[in-house]
Amino acid sequence: MPPESSPPPPNGRGKWQERLSGSKLVRVLSYHDFRLLWIGAFVSFTGSWIQSVAQGYFVYQLTQDESKLAWVSFCGSIPVFLLGFVAGSLADTLNKRTVLVVTQSIYAAGALYLAVATEFGFVQYWQIIAVAFALGLVGCVEMPTRQSIVSRVVPPEDLAAAVPVNAMTFNVARIFGPAVGVLILTKFGVAACYLLNGVSFIALIWAAMAIKSSLAVQPRQAQPIMDLIFEGAIYTWREARLRTLLVLETITAIFGIFYIPLIPAYIDQALGLGTTTGAHPDAAKAANGAAYTAMGIGAMLGLVLITALSDSPHKAHLIRGSMGIIGFGLILLAFIRVPIDAYIVIGFVGGSTIIQFNSTNALFQILAPERLRGRVLSMHIWALNGLSPFGVLAFGYLAKNTRMNVPIHGLLEFVPQAGVRLSLLVGGSVVLLASIISLFASSALTDLNDGPSTA
Repeated sequence: MPPESSPPPPNGRGKWQERLSGSKLVRVLSYHDFRLLWIGAFVSFTGSWIQSVAQGYFVYQLTQDESKLAWVSFCGSIPVFLLGFVAGSLADTLNKRTVLVVTQSIYAAGALYLAVATEFGFVQYWQIIAVAFALGLVGCVEMPTRQSIVSRVVPPEDLAAAVPVNAMTFNVARIFGPAVGVLILTKFGVAACYLLNGVSFIALIWAAMAIKSSLAVQPRQAQPIMDLIFEGAIYTWREARLRTLLVLETITAIFGIFYIPLIPAYIDQALGLGTTTGAHPDAAKAANGAAYTAMGIGAMLGLVLITALSDSPHKAHLIRGSMGIIGFGLILLAFIRVPIDAYIVIGFVGGSTIIQFNSTNALFQILAPERLRGRVLSMHIWALNGLSPFGVLAFGYLAKNTRMNVPIHGLLEFVPQAGVRLSLLVGGSVVLLASIISLFASSALTDLNDGPSTA
């Protein structure tokens, strides 16, 4: 690497990086500012996954109610549904560095409050709900802002590879975070997990301050406020490729990822490793951690695949195929009763989910013009994070209201007749059917390698 005083090499790369430029991962991480963003986000997401495992276990032990798990997820995500359009316009009109620093500071404050409330014994379910909703409001602005920074710190020719590499922060953290979370939860309790998450946000604040690229607002013509808010949505719906991607993503978001916050209930009901089925509390904690870790490993492998195929002309096949695997995997989970088999299937579902959503994310960034990128990205985030809580809530209530509290033996034991298993069967069937229909009904996905539409 050249000394600090030397002129910067072309494209911000050193000689050793150029020799290794055949590796897309190495090439993308050779950009200094992108590397800072990656490290900061990885540390922050690791803390978030530590908290996620602990909080899911804590809420389920506190309430023994699948719908209460669903409500925490719903309240954390519903602000995106309500305010996603406005938030997208803010991502295009505010200084991205300032937004990142302020939002991460608020995230930290929320986690630290829950740490104190849990440690001193005055935490209640409604407080967890309130913090989830408040931080969901913050996330409306933070998510499109953070994701749109990627296009500022890497050149356009590497953007398709940079998007899945950037997503690795979340999914590599999903491998380590749950494992660390189970250890901290078992040894030190829930409050320690909240505390670690609160401290972890310092990393992304540091990264935002250290990035050298300009994150200031790009010059633009004055627009009426309603045009500014809804222009991204209008462009997305009129552009056939983006519209098709949005529809497919919406189906998976509602019917295909509701199982994630319901994992503690699945571990309890389907695998028999919850405290309500007589399992030791440490076994329940370990099973939850193993499920999230399996999901993370699958997601990581999925990211490696889409990074390697970032230049492939067959992105439509990746998206449709991943939807099919998600649907089939959820159906399998409805019938599985052996933990190791469940973890393997969860890994495949996790990997396929990442393939679909991150391929869609990359295509949204590539197909959107620069002046609309934050607002178009907010549509992707709106579908993924704004609509998914409705699926979580609906399937959480289905699981709660169909759960049987009597043991079932014989052949019927393998039928997903009730509870969270029935939810998995219904949701998986819808996603699988949609993936099959998309093979014959989505011709708009044939030219995904083209740039933004001029329409």
